[in-house]
Amino acid sequence: MNIDEKSRKKAFILLIVVIIAMLMPMKIQYKDNTVEYKAILYSVTTLHRPATQDHRTGYLNGKQIRILIFTVYDDSVFVPNNIDNVLSPAE
Repeated sequence: MNIDEKSRKKAFILLIVVIIAMLMPMKIQYKDNTVEYKAILYSVTTLHRPATQDHRTGYLNGKQIRILIFTVYDDSVFVPNNIDNVLSPAE
């Protein structure tokens, strides 16, 4: 084994370690029960956060998957609060 083969082998092992580190997610739990698994290359988010839509309050529920900066999957749905129906003026 000469010096060139040793350095090539070390570079290959370092590359594998860096790729594994980029794929390992970190769990982030928010106060609104939203959970995000975030790595350098991707993130997976389970949503349950307060939102407003058309002057109604409610929650945004669903799942989002992002690879790099692109959203590849998003099934988040706005779920209105029941209290909005009670407090809305009668027509």
